[in-house]
Amino acid sequence: MSSRTRNLLLVLAASFSCAVAGAAPSSSADFKKEVIYQIITDRFFNGDPGNDDPQVSRGMFDRTHSNWQAYWGGDLEGIVKKLPYLAGMGITAVWISPPVDNINFPLDPPLKAPYHGYHARDFKQIDEHFGDSSNSWQAFDKLAKAAHRAGIKLIVDFAANHTSPQHSAEHGALYDSGVKLADIDNDPAGMFHHNPEISDLNDPYQVQNFTLFDLADLNQANPAVDRYLKDAATQLQDHGADAFRLDAIKHVDWAWLPGFADALRTHHDTFLFGEWMLMGTADPLYRSACQVANDSGIALLDYPLYTAINAVFGKDDRGMSELEATLSREKQDIRDSGSLVTFIDNHDLRRFLSLVSDRNRLHQALAFILTCRGIPCIYYGTEQYLHNDTDGGGDPYDRPLMQSFSETTPAYRLISKLSRLRQDNPALAYGSMVSRWSNDDVYVYERSYAGSSVLVAINKSAGKTYRLTGVACDLPPGNYADYLSGMLGGGSISVLRGGGAGVISRLSVRPRSVGVWAFTSCPF
Repeated sequence: MSSRTRNLLLVLAASFSCAVAGAAPSSSADFKKEVIYQIITDRFFNGDPGNDDPQVSRGMFDRTHSNWQAYWGGDLEGIVKKLPYLAGMGITAVWISPPVDNINFPLDPPLKAPYHGYHARDFKQIDEHFGDSSNSWQAFDKLAKAAHRAGIKLIVDFAANHTSPQHSAEHGALYDSGVKLADIDNDPAGMFHHNPEISDLNDPYQVQNFTLFDLADLNQANPAVDRYLKDAATQLQDHGADAFRLDAIKHVDWAWLPGFADALRTHHDTFLFGEWMLMGTADPLYRSACQVANDSGIALLDYPLYTAINAVFGKDDRGMSELEATLSREKQDIRDSGSLVTFIDNHDLRRFLSLVSDRNRLHQALAFILTCRGIPCIYYGTEQYLHNDTDGGGDPYDRPLMQSFSETTPAYRLISKLSRLRQDNPALAYGSMVSRWSNDDVYVYERSYAGSSVLVAINKSAGKTYRLTGVACDLPPGNYADYLSGMLGGGSISVLRGGGAGVISRLSVRPRSVGVWAFTSCPF
């Protein structure tokens, strides 16, 4: 039999396997193929200078960008103008910071403005700094339509836990399309909790019902609040929101979450994922988070895996077993661990390069989240190596102004290539994840789905090459070039038939390298 005939038979067999296994899910709420890009809207790009310092909230804009707590001019129009840049990077979903109307007065000195969007006053209007002076939906509608034309889904950050600080000019006031409903000092219907600050972050009652950072805490068990939040979220869906990142779900009423998720899914097919900050699987509330993930219909940001990534690729330089252990534990505890949203940093954490000033380690961490199980999320500017290390790079210095939109950086090209592979090869979206070989320096793992496979080898050693033999894999026999074309030091491999499965004849994993080898049996 000729090699050409043999390869044709392999392709036909793989196609049959794909048909038997069933086509990959195609629901618009299925985000497993997506690559998410998180944006702090105010810090991304100023597309409309006319909304920099609106009359209704005058004085919270700093054109010099020296006050890190002020508005700097980024807006929804700025995201529209940079959609080609995002599409070129292979981004398929953009997560924007809360766009709804925020308080109109700064917190007392020094001036602190709600540039981040987490001090809402009216969940049913768009903030004038991001849209227009009438708080209309025009700018949001334009972004949603433009994103969809570019093949990019729109994720809205939704903060259902609270409004704004109690001890501020607006006293945490809540409005409905411009009509005031209540504030923390005038709350006859009980729309807010009136409890002290959380003193024990491991106490389930406190984290759900007490006050977080002086923010007026909404009472989701109140029927009026429940209806208001559902109406506000479904209104965002009507204006084009495809999915929601739910802020601080650790601090809302856990029993309320399933009903909220059901209301949104009933209104429009949607994907929901929530922020539940966990410092690893040993966190006292880890099991509660898993229960919410399993029972609410809301996926989670993968904080345990972030903790492991930070330990392995960061300054601690721990062994690859940290990754394996976390992946194994979450697979055991979370029914659909493939829907967890993975990341290497975000707006609440020091940027990766502020923790370890090593672009190669950054590339390895990015390659890992783009190829491991879960839905990868890239924090804005990571592809441009954006970071500010003032005071260690914590809040607000982890939210610098986007400085460059180069499409030629290695990180930009890496994200683009692996995003394309995610679209073309179902193993990355839906496949199993099997460890093929590992030690402290090296992690070789494989993703497999219905005849398609992606094999990845990462070596974080600064100087040691590992020459491996007899490594099993699901790749069909043949020769495979590195999918990344050697940009991170990967080489070619040969796969032989052995014992009913593929065996790599020789795998040289060079220092500080990432290699990716792929076989696609049936494209999406």
